[in-house]
Amino acid sequence: MNNVSSERVEQVALGAGRWLTLKHAEVLLLALALFATVAMSAMTLRQTTRHFQLERTSAFVTRFNSQELVTIREEVDRWVESKETAKRLYERSGIGSAGSTAASPNDNSDAKQALAMVAKLRTMANFFQEFGTAIKVGSLDERYAHDLLGAVCVRYANDLRQFIEESRIVRGRPQAYEEVFLLEATMKALDR
Repeated sequence: MNNVSSERVEQVALGAGRWLTLKHAEVLLLALALFATVAMSAMTLRQTTRHFQLERTSAFVTRFNSQELVTIREEVDRWVESKETAKRLYERSGIGSAGSTAASPNDNSDAKQALAMVAKLRTMANFFQEFGTAIKVGSLDERYAHDLLGAVCVRYANDLRQFIEESRIVRGRPQAYEEVFLLEATMKALDR
């Protein structure tokens, strides 16, 4: 027994005449522990990202239902029902083609009201622009957003379309609010 080499003593039988040294066993255990750590980290990252997406989506819904936006939505809805064109609204507001006010809105109450309506329409367009951008970059859960606001996104994209197109002309920004229409397309695709 004294003739047994020290290496042979440190070996663990693997079966069928194969041996694994204790050093190899330690490396194997370390590799398995590293794999388990990486797998747990990946699962934690996935769960955290999912939670963030759901929370961020809920925050958009909460903001959409805030008193401020509910009031603005009611006024925007009344403007849409009035069938006034965006071009006429901009003319009444006194905003010229360069995006500047041609006449002071203090001059008459109609211009003030029109300017206030332009601001409300821009607020709604900005909300859906932010929402569309968040969907585009993946910081929201698309399916959850679709379930909560999908039909609303499609409706407001349609209702705001002529205002957005006129704003692009008036403000000289042909790509303005592009994500509103991306959001509309995404929600329509999820409808299918």
